[in-house]
Amino acid sequence: MSAPDTVSERVRELFRNGLRVDEIDLDTPLLDYGLDSVRSAEIVIELERAFDVEISDEEASGLHTARDVIECVTSKTNQRTGVGA
Repeated sequence: MSAPDTVSERVRELFRNGLRVDEIDLDTPLLDYGLDSVRSAEIVIELERAFDVEISDEEASGLHTARDVIECVTSKTNQRTGVGA
């Protein structure tokens, strides 16, 4: 499994568990799954811990879909490891 696949699966798992849904469509707005501000903050903290990244409040406010989250986390992990630099 490549790094993006690992990020994708882990992000999907976090959202499935956090939102208590069976599956997450990458392009469906997370608000459509009932994501509220409290749960959003909790999931951001879980993401930061899981991937050892920092996601600012400003960045988090721009993450509307699971795809957005995956791209953000992948970019941050690539920056940290020097991949694509």
